[in-house]
Amino acid sequence: MIPVKKTKSIAIGLQASAVSFVVFAANSAEAAIIGSRVRGGYVGQPETNLELQILNPPPQEIRIINFEREEGDDRINPDQNKDIRAVIEKQALVLPRNLDVLDEFGEETFRPNTTIAKDTLVSSYLFYVNPAGAGQPKFRWHGQIRFDAPVLGILGGFSINWNASNRLLGLENTSYSIRSGLDARQDIVNIDNNVLQFDITAAAGMEPFRVITSGTPTVSVPEPITILGSGVALGFGVLFRKIKQKQ
Repeated sequence: MIPVKKTKSIAIGLQASAVSFVVFAANSAEAAIIGSRVRGGYVGQPETNLELQILNPPPQEIRIINFEREEGDDRINPDQNKDIRAVIEKQALVLPRNLDVLDEFGEETFRPNTTIAKDTLVSSYLFYVNPAGAGQPKFRWHGQIRFDAPVLGILGGFSINWNASNRLLGLENTSYSIRSGLDARQDIVNIDNNVLQFDITAAAGMEPFRVITSGTPTVSVPEPITILGSGVALGFGVLFRKIKQKQ
């Protein structure tokens, strides 16, 4: 498992022997994303391991658009960092109304096809990628993200009313400008209980999508000290067995 990377904050990662863990602080916003595995690369070229960057603290402004040429310049705004970005939005929110969402996104399912009922307790997350820009080779991201609760639905694509979604699920102190979306011709996002699986390709678009999970965690996250004890014990256990075999 590739650890989740957090910007401007500290993620506690403990590793002993062949065992690795990702642990976050005890509050729900920190513990909600409990793991990820991301790989990617330019289409047709070798892939590498990538990371999920959680923007913490959240930005005051989120502008997710297609890359455009700078005025009077032929260059495209390049970005060498091809990791996936994540913004943890409202947590443990009681929906004030029904919310139409997707149970998967793809060529056959790009319009809302299921509903999360009013008064459901939910948590929201915004994801997007950051390719080099128009005129550059396409880049591919694929893998999975694990949450501490079942995923209830996805919001993405050009059929989504981003402004309404931002007002309902977005952060109160963050301004949003989203003028892009998943492309049903090349992007796939689906759900398996508390795991989100994705396969995204882009050159210019930033392919944003929202994930709505249950606001009630069902997967426990061990305390760091417990994991440390278990990992160290396992490491010493392997060491002692090797010593005993030599004797």
